[in-house]
Amino acid sequence: MNFIRLRKNSLCVENVPAHILAKKYETPFYCYSLSQLKNNFYSFSSAFRAIKPLVCFSIKSNANITLLKELKKIGSGADVVSAGELLKATKAGINVKKNSFFRCGEN
Repeated sequence: MNFIRLRKNSLCVENVPAHILAKKYETPFYCYSLSQLKNNFYSFSSAFRAIKPLVCFSIKSNANITLLKELKKIGSGADVVSAGELLKATKAGINVKKNSFFRCGEN
């Protein structure tokens, strides 16, 4: 399912025209589709359901606390590579036991 589409010559995110969002919020702004995010998470999780993995979202890819809280609600862990990213995941309420933490390049 695609949550970003053209409808009547207007770009829409989850059926909300982008020009309406631009009027409501100052531009530039970031716009996310929570439905698309959840759909992607569930699709990925179900592809590996036989092994029941812990799916961890990369904090480096997007550290938006609101988005991370939504991911936590659906069972996501966090992939963190720094203390700052760990702090973001913790702030979002993601259980430390649901984090993957890698340190690379240590001397």
